[in-house]
Amino acid sequence: MARISYLVPSDVENPETKAWLEKSIENGRPGPEIQSIRSHSYGVMASFNKTREWLLHGGLLEYDLKELMRAYVATSASCTYCVEYGLSKTWKESPDEMSNLLNYETSGVYSEREKIALRYADAVMWDPALATEELWSQLLGEFTEAEVVELGYWVGFTYGGQRWIKTLGATQGELDVALEEAKDKVQVE
Repeated sequence: MARISYLVPSDVENPETKAWLEKSIENGRPGPEIQSIRSHSYGVMASFNKTREWLLHGGLLEYDLKELMRAYVATSASCTYCVEYGLSKTWKESPDEMSNLLNYETSGVYSEREKIALRYADAVMWDPALATEELWSQLLGEFTEAEVVELGYWVGFTYGGQRWIKTLGATQGELDVALEEAKDKVQVE
């Protein structure tokens, strides 16, 4: 069970926060359990949702590259919650896909642009010293400065959020219990 209580929509007073939570529950994304926990703070909920909307579904970089980065972060950072979505779920279910990902430099599956982005993700997540002059030259040869900023911020946003999720101890499906309890409580009253 998560270390922070799950709020159900009837617990949430702010209409925008409530709408984000309801949409997450309805769509199953972004993670309903984590959205439920974010609902404790309007500022956190708004910051996450607006940043995610702009960065993942807008911005300068193509969606497919950003989803590749999100899935790579989820997989390489071992976020058991986040690997259940999108590409990371596909990779988890396919040993060949996972092998290609973990050996992206030599797999032959990824374009040079994707490999450069994955190298940059490794530098952001694991070791800033990996951001060598050579990597910066590759980044700026393939991406504009604005795109490098967006890419780095997206990786950091995703990685940081996934690390936080791990500290919460949230598990998919736990919100369903809270929703059932809330429904039962309303029926009793």
